[in-house]
Amino acid sequence: MTTNRRRASRKGAFRIGALSFAGERADIDCLVWDQSETGAQIEVETPDEVPDEFILVMTAYAKPRACTVVWRRDRKLGVAFSV
Repeated sequence: MTTNRRRASRKGAFRIGALSFAGERADIDCLVWDQSETGAQIEVETPDEVPDEFILVMTAYAKPRACTVVWRRDRKLGVAFSV
């Protein structure tokens, strides 16, 4: 059984989003599977193109969040929201 190391509980989100790079390169579309106050689990089509830091922009009135990748599994990534 896997131990849950999260500081905040995650809630299902299932939202469309995008990884933004402040105009340095084209945005990458993503699906936000779940999120908490401290991070999220996202899925992207091209995980090899995702750098360790980016801005996550989600639909549904959520403010953009600076993120750092904390784990990668195939097309899914776990990200922590930066302060």
